[in-house]
Amino acid sequence: MEKTVFEKICIILLVNLLFFAKTITYKYVSDDIPVSQRPKPKEWWRVRLLQLEGCIRTTPQEDHLLTTIIHSLVCVFIYLGFGANDISFLASFLFAFNPINNQASVWISGRGYALSALGMTGAIAFPYIGAFFLLLAAYSNAGFLAPLALIGSKNYWLLGFMPFIWLFYLKMFKKNVVDKINQEMYDDDKRIHISKLILGVKTFSFYFIHSLIPIKTTFYHSYMQSLAGSGKEKAYSLKDRFFWIGLIIVGFILYRFIFCKWDMINFGILWWCICIAPFCNLFRMSQEIAERYVYLPNCGLMFVLASFLIQYPVIYSAWIAMYATKLWFWMDSYMDDYYLVENSCMHSPDAWFVWHVRAMKRWDNKSYPEAVTLWTMARIISPKEFKILFNLATALKLAKYEKEADEFMKMASENIPKGQEKMANSLMDKWHKGELPLLL
Repeated sequence: MEKTVFEKICIILLVNLLFFAKTITYKYVSDDIPVSQRPKPKEWWRVRLLQLEGCIRTTPQEDHLLTTIIHSLVCVFIYLGFGANDISFLASFLFAFNPINNQASVWISGRGYALSALGMTGAIAFPYIGAFFLLLAAYSNAGFLAPLALIGSKNYWLLGFMPFIWLFYLKMFKKNVVDKINQEMYDDDKRIHISKLILGVKTFSFYFIHSLIPIKTTFYHSYMQSLAGSGKEKAYSLKDRFFWIGLIIVGFILYRFIFCKWDMINFGILWWCICIAPFCNLFRMSQEIAERYVYLPNCGLMFVLASFLIQYPVIYSAWIAMYATKLWFWMDSYMDDYYLVENSCMHSPDAWFVWHVRAMKRWDNKSYPEAVTLWTMARIISPKEFKILFNLATALKLAKYEKEADEFMKMASENIPKGQEKMANSLMDKWHKGELPLLL
């Protein structure tokens, strides 16, 4: 018997709530920890509003439950917004269980990405109150430009609200961008040149492939690491399968857009392209590669995938099983901050940054020799990393190995990332004066 829309909504909600129920027992991890230490306002309504936004934490149980509810609603809105049909029903489950969505479906600090997805999918699910949902979508940097994807939908008229919404958020958006530029960007990140297309194609391809087939799930990816610093040469190299596969993917997309009749598959592809574009390292203001950036774009891509798999029920079942199995075991990494770092290191041992994070954790727990060992492992992977050389110099200085400490500081001074000279020189001045800071 054909199920009603209401029954399908109930199934989506129930499956999500049951699958993610165990996350309620998880603790705060990574960025959750400092946010949980922020003072809370006295007014209950402000607490709830800031909790929803992700600016404060109440209890791990409440915050994880809220994350699950938001993720479940995004799945419902995918079903409703992409047609309320069999394809969008299947797409909602592909999205629900996709392991690459974990940094918004499980991690509390991915709230901004989840809310942007909630706003975008809500706008197409309930277009007559779409302006309200677009206010939510554009609130965070991740979704500021995402509404442009609506130009390919039957609800393209919603774009008429966007000039007012963008103007409303413009001051906040500009501040966020300026802060990112000042704190995280190197000189090469700020430059616009034709070679950046290599980075764009490779990053686009990496995300596209990993969204469809979860080859590697980890909190810290090694791909494209230090692309504007010590890893620049490798990042721009054409000897990379993701570049050539990316050209094929881009060619296929252009073919669909130019020669095929516009349909919901094209809309799903357009949604993916527009929503992933800000994170393709053409003008990098964020982490080189992070799975949370894919959450919003994946709403469209999972509809495209479901459109092909609906013809092959056995393959669809196998695909869902693959997604759910991998996510089920990986999301246990969020049980505790220790497990998150350790599991990330096991899944991506070639990422220097995860060894660096492990070292910082050991240092904070006063396991100084182990921290030095872990920084040394990071240095083996990336020998010219300023942070690693600087921290080893500090550790050796504290251990009274003055000569070795000076040698590492000299190497650090020779490998300052371009664009970060002012910050680096200030830290080295403090170091020579005996303050001995560490860099995360």
